[in-house]
Amino acid sequence: MSTKFLSSTIGKKIGMALTGLAIYGFLIGHLAGNLLLVKGDDGTSFNAYASFLTGHPLIIPVEVILIAIFVTHVVLAISVTIDNRKARPVGYQARSRTVGGRSWASSSMIYSGILILIFLVIHIRGFKFGDVGSGTLYDLVVSTFHQTGLRVWYVFAMVVMGFHLWHAFQSAFQTLGLKSPAIRVAGLALSVALAAGFAFLPLYLGSSM
Repeated sequence: MSTKFLSSTIGKKIGMALTGLAIYGFLIGHLAGNLLLVKGDDGTSFNAYASFLTGHPLIIPVEVILIAIFVTHVVLAISVTIDNRKARPVGYQARSRTVGGRSWASSSMIYSGILILIFLVIHIRGFKFGDVGSGTLYDLVVSTFHQTGLRVWYVFAMVVMGFHLWHAFQSAFQTLGLKSPAIRVAGLALSVALAAGFAFLPLYLGSSM
């Protein structure tokens, strides 16, 4: 694959599609692990899962790969947005938001992406580098979600993420040359499941004693 192709708009979009689908895979696995929070054993299973991950010899290489995938996705998204704005006049861009089949989700991808990036920084700072004190990670998560402001913020961020994922899924497959009603339905179902699953956790844990 030539450098010229990789630096072209289509090359960047393919890169966005592939890294976006990789992030989808990570989110599915991340949600599956986090659902241990509501298993009902006072966090025993979740803490064991968290301990297994942090103590695994491959955790650092995997985290480096995940960071590289995410950073690449963000950089390509910004680059494609700049390319698109340079390629068309402002008047046409304004009209294209209401015609041509563009949804609210698609026209606001860059903004929802920025909010998700802010959420990610807060999320990592709060949990990965958070102070558990004399307790456990489970205790930290529960205490965090007992704070109304943070609970509302997390739920709001997950709703925004759902919209972002919904458009991203079908856009990724369309970029890769695959477009069908089945992909659209699958993308919607998966996006709703991920957003609802992650939003459910702060609501459930925030109401627990």
